[in-house]
Amino acid sequence: MQKPDYRHVRDLFKGCLLLATLVGSGAFLGYWLAAESTRQAHLEEIGRLQQSHQVALDAIAGRQFRAASTLEHAAGTVAAAAETAQGAAAIAGQAAKAAGVPAAAIERDRKAINSTIQRANERIAREGTR
Repeated sequence: MQKPDYRHVRDLFKGCLLLATLVGSGAFLGYWLAAESTRQAHLEEIGRLQQSHQVALDAIAGRQFRAASTLEHAAGTVAAAAETAQGAAAIAGQAAKAAGVPAAAIERDRKAINSTIQRANERIAREGTR
């Protein structure tokens, strides 16, 4: 019987080890490239979603600004109307006193003016919530 030659066994073992290392390295490199590609695709998708959300937020902010501007204009108009009505009521009260109109008529006119102002405020509140 022949003695086994350990050099052949050692060379065979080194070859198998080298082959396993090459196959393992290739598999790891392939896995890493696939993971990096997937990661890059996810980052691009996140960027696209952030951009589309920013566009939507800008549109909403523009609408809110326009609504606030309209509401501010309406509030200014109501304030001016209230001042005018208050001045008119004061003049009407003075004229009624000068003409000798009873106090009940003055009170009725004051209530009518106040109800008109109240309806205008309610209308503005309804239109402001749209």
